[in-house]
Amino acid sequence: MSRPTSEPFDIFSPQAQERSQAIATVFGGSQQRAARYTSRPADRKEELLFAINDARGNISNAAFLTRSPGRTAMIFVTPPHNKADQDRGAALIRRAISAANELDAVLVQALVEPLRSEELSMFSAGGMNPIGILAYLELSRIRRPHDAVKSAPAGVTIRSWKTNDRTSLEELLEATYVNSLDCPGLAEMRKTSDILDGHISTGIVDLKKWLIAEVDGVPSGVSLMSEIPVSNCIEVVYFGLAPNARGRGVGGYLLDHALGIVQDGGGQSVALACDELNYPAMRLYQSRGFALRLRRSALIGRVGR
Repeated sequence: MSRPTSEPFDIFSPQAQERSQAIATVFGGSQQRAARYTSRPADRKEELLFAINDARGNISNAAFLTRSPGRTAMIFVTPPHNKADQDRGAALIRRAISAANELDAVLVQALVEPLRSEELSMFSAGGMNPIGILAYLELSRIRRPHDAVKSAPAGVTIRSWKTNDRTSLEELLEATYVNSLDCPGLAEMRKTSDILDGHISTGIVDLKKWLIAEVDGVPSGVSLMSEIPVSNCIEVVYFGLAPNARGRGVGGYLLDHALGIVQDGGGQSVALACDELNYPAMRLYQSRGFALRLRRSALIGRVGR
């Protein structure tokens, strides 16, 4: 028996007076969740909104694309309740990705609870591919490192990044991407300069918390932490090691040094996201007391230029 097809539908851009309703529809009708976006002025350079009406002319499904730092955009779509919703959602996602270059985005990203199989299928049908499951970890109380890890590994020194040394940091970031277990291949989908722009635009940058680890004088590890005022925490924006620094205790020493700076500054909680399959990083974070807060499947769609 053939599978029934969905009723035909048209995708449109809501008018200004429909914006709040459309965004609330994106978030399952929750005005509270939508308020973060409806409270700000509409800006075609910062957001795109697409919708579908039901048979009575009311918005039933919608997709909201909002610009993020580093030439990316986040997409939110009405959660599906049936096959018709999945088909409508997939069509909205395809439309949003095709228009994302209007936001100067080269990648569209989505985060979905891993157990929401219908929603994951909808994003897949819309042209977005899973890149991993992210574990969101949080350290609410920083512990002083054990004596065994206080001393620096042989040849390792740590210094703060200087803003006039951007080229060197971009080169170091590229070195840390080599054979990385953290969402493999993702970094290759954007220019490193765009990625660094995204890091710089996340939260409030305090250069004392942007650290470079050198091994025998060669930049080989990086820890970038920024303050996130909305959540009153410090976020590990990026943490990575070049191949020559892995397995030598450099990561533990660098992380302890970074956490010590946070503790000396008042001891705010520290949050980060890590690919669950990046076992060495997960072990390192858990050994320092980071605990799992939530999990999300990460999906991406490439924007045609």
